Amino acid sequence: MKKRIVCFGDSNTWGYDPVSGKRFDEDTRWTGRLQKLLGEDYCVIEEGQNGRTIASPDPWEWGTKCGMDYVLPMLESQMPVDVLVIMLGGNDLKRKFHLPAPDVAGSLQNMLLRVRSHLRVYLNSPQTRILVVAPVPIGEGIAKSRFAPFFDAEDALRQSRELARWYRLVAEQFGCAFFDAAEVAQPGEVDCLHLSAQGHKALADALAVKIQDMVE
Repeated sequence: MKKRIVCFGDSNTWGYDPVSGKRFDEDTRWTGRLQKLLGEDYCVIEEGQNGRTIASPDPWEWGTKCGMDYVLPMLESQMPVDVLVIMLGGNDLKRKFHLPAPDVAGSLQNMLLRVRSHLRVYLNSPQTRILVVAPVPIGEGIAKSRFAPFFDAEDALRQSRELARWYRLVAEQFGCAFFDAAEVAQPGEVDCLHLSAQGHKALADALAVKIQDMVE
């Protein structure tokens, strides 16, 4: 059977194009490129959703965006899973939630606690590896972005830059692999939140190497 890689994230995993507001095609978004880089021995499964949070219910979004509510049934439906890639947290920094970076990391901690327990006890899959990816930080121009009303610009900038440090600690606590997306990519200048086509390429290239190291 092919090695199954599930990519669980928000709009930057779904492939939101900041120019058109639509979705990048399979050859552009990082998950599609990752599939090509890894080759036919792998199956990359896209589980991205615009607006998804780690654990913050969003009343404006019909209660459909909370990753904590979806991650366990999603895992059941996608089993077997060799690697679960989690890249979430940017939406948890929205003004409506007003969470500091340590609290967002605490939500990730709770998610990993549930995921690890579910994999081990209910799904009998303790061998599933988890890769925690700290999302790219919010860009400097967020105050002028069309998404500006959703973020307290100065605070969101600061908190987004602190996520990687806290995520690394959480990943170490749970024995997960870790990668900081800011090492290879930044949000595009169009809206200062979403990856450009170049950012998707850079992230895919880096994660392909990381995932191969994890499973081979």
